[in-house]
Amino acid sequence: MESQDSKPIVASLLEPLPQLTAGRNDLGEPGVVELLVRGYVDQCLSAFQQVLGEELDLDTAIDAINGQATALNAVFLGTSGFDTVVVHPWNSADQLGVFLRDALDLDFAPEDCVRAGLIHLATHVMHAIQGGQDAWEQQVDALVGDMRDLLLGRLPGQ
Repeated sequence: MESQDSKPIVASLLEPLPQLTAGRNDLGEPGVVELLVRGYVDQCLSAFQQVLGEELDLDTAIDAINGQATALNAVFLGTSGFDTVVVHPWNSADQLGVFLRDALDLDFAPEDCVRAGLIHLATHVMHAIQGGQDAWEQQVDALVGDMRDLLLGRLPGQ
């Protein structure tokens, strides 16, 4: 179920991109995809920090993260209705959804695999920052790059 606030959140993620893409956010461009993933991760990090600071309860944070992932699911599967987003045949449940399901070994319908993949990413980000390692930022950067590659149809590290 999509949160009522998720469409404006995703719209705000898309807002800075037109300067890079002449008014269109092409989901075939690695820079556009990485900025969308990075924006999602930044929002996840903010939610985690608010929970730690007791400014936000965990259930509300989880709902917000899921709402963002659900909205991005629609963007990456070409069903968002945003006219500034350029989608490709790849941006469909039977292409991208199936690829993510297989690549990440997800137990979800293809129509929900971008959302599931982004939740999977948020979980890994949370583990990276909880590890207390000095290099957590590098781990998060690597996770963002891996998700960018997956959303472009490339296995990470290839």
